[in-house]
Amino acid sequence: MLRSQLFFLFIFLCELVSSKKWHPYRGRKYDLTLFIRNHNVTEATFFRLVGVDNTADFNVSAGNTFEHTFEVKRKGYWTLFVEFPGDRYAKSPRKIISRDSYRKWVMEVYYYPGAVGFSEWHKLNRRGEVHVHG
Repeated sequence: MLRSQLFFLFIFLCELVSSKKWHPYRGRKYDLTLFIRNHNVTEATFFRLVGVDNTADFNVSAGNTFEHTFEVKRKGYWTLFVEFPGDRYAKSPRKIISRDSYRKWVMEVYYYPGAVGFSEWHKLNRRGEVHVHG
């Protein structure tokens, strides 16, 4: 009698552990926070951040920072577009970010006469400081 009860308890625990509701690790979705620092771009119509099943259109004035947290399901490329009057735009270098990567990234945007400059994507640490790996 005791042996059969232990057997059923064992089966129940195995089912519980294999159930998707119980897993101690996070699910397939995770939060990714991206920051765009606009240093001196003043003539932009709007900014567009595109990546991994997400798109964000926004305006950020010179000297300010745009921050947005995305719910991401898989790794992929992120690209920033800056649109100007007259159907002109600038495109940043692409950055692939995976679930194993750092969760907060920042990109700096600069305006040079006749061109827009983009920094690479940099990790942002807990204190809000940029971590440049070299």
